[in-house]
Amino acid sequence: MPAPLIKTDLCVIGAGPAGLLASIASAAEGAETVVLDRNATACRKLMRTGRGRCNLTHTGSVEDFVRAYGSFGRFLRRSLHEFSAQNLREYLAGRGLQTKQEKGGCVFPVTDRAGDVARVLIDHARKLSVRFLHGKYVRSVSRNPQGFAAAADTAYIQAGAVVVATGGVSWPFTGSTGDGYKFAQTFGHTVTEPKACLSPLVTAEKWPGGLGGVGLPNTVIRASVGKRRFRSSGPLMFTSNGIGGPAVLDLSRLVTDFLPDHDNPVKITVDLMPEHEEGRLDYLIASLCSQQPKKELAGVLARFLPRALMLAICRQISPSGILLAGTLEKKQRRQLVAMLKRLVFSAVATGPVAEATVTRGGVATAQIDSATMESILVPGLFFAGEVINADGPCGGYNLQMAFSTGHLAGKAAASCL
Repeated sequence: MPAPLIKTDLCVIGAGPAGLLASIASAAEGAETVVLDRNATACRKLMRTGRGRCNLTHTGSVEDFVRAYGSFGRFLRRSLHEFSAQNLREYLAGRGLQTKQEKGGCVFPVTDRAGDVARVLIDHARKLSVRFLHGKYVRSVSRNPQGFAAAADTAYIQAGAVVVATGGVSWPFTGSTGDGYKFAQTFGHTVTEPKACLSPLVTAEKWPGGLGGVGLPNTVIRASVGKRRFRSSGPLMFTSNGIGGPAVLDLSRLVTDFLPDHDNPVKITVDLMPEHEEGRLDYLIASLCSQQPKKELAGVLARFLPRALMLAICRQISPSGILLAGTLEKKQRRQLVAMLKRLVFSAVATGPVAEATVTRGGVATAQIDSATMESILVPGLFFAGEVINADGPCGGYNLQMAFSTGHLAGKAAASCL
């Protein structure tokens, strides 16, 4: 039996943040809108962001955001002006969901529930008569004299315009499996190979594996590739094969294009105690050792950092790893201080792209009109969110990009019909 034909003004493929904002913006302009999604429910990935709390955006002006996105900022500027972080917070507040700013500028819903953000978006879309078709895997998108045809499981959509908001290839269990890349390539778009972005780093050093789960609240990380220098800061966590945590995820975004490379690893130095200048730290350690000479050095220094980490560092100073504070020689103390301020790692790879928080790569921005998110190659075809080759650091920047580009694409699509 042939799939039923559904005619609509706009077909949005993907019911994540970008797809929902696109559907809301288009329906608000009066366009009949249908959303197709392969999942049984909307916002599968959104529900897991911020460990379920949903770090939905960041504080700062539009220009602050543009700078944070680095080389992608210029492309995203127009969408950020059209729907900024402040616009997003006001939109949610206007629909009964207040937001709060936390340390470092991250913004969360006051309820600390990602589900509340999803509920607001879905409820608004439904009130605007957006039609949702869940459990519909879209096999193909094609052009015809009437516009576009989207062939999905048990449904065939005829639309005047299409917004592709299918995400990247990170966290594929949420439905992000790269379908949008295939649609883009069908219409002649260049797709940059997807890589892991905001991912833990695998190190050549094996000893961090023994510290899996040990974390530090505040670090400064520096890396170098040739003449290029990179820096990030924040919490760090040791993993089974290297290092992770927010500071490392942000650094991974800067070095992912140089990895994997086991022959030419990226040199990384970590300041484990950025709150202490090197000379001051040397004085503090010397004082503690003189006060507690018969205690194990790692235990004495546990007031600064986790004991397990201090044991691992002490093993690199003394093969036995057992040092009494009173036996620490001046040369060893300076070696210890140097390691605490400049602990060296060699990053050889990121984690798998499927496990990364965000995908680097996607539809080339050079083939998308940044003023509308419309394809330069195919009128009526729009892109939004992670399917585009643009990304930002940790802290709500990637969700804001999804919201902003989705809003702009939906509004522009409705205008072009």
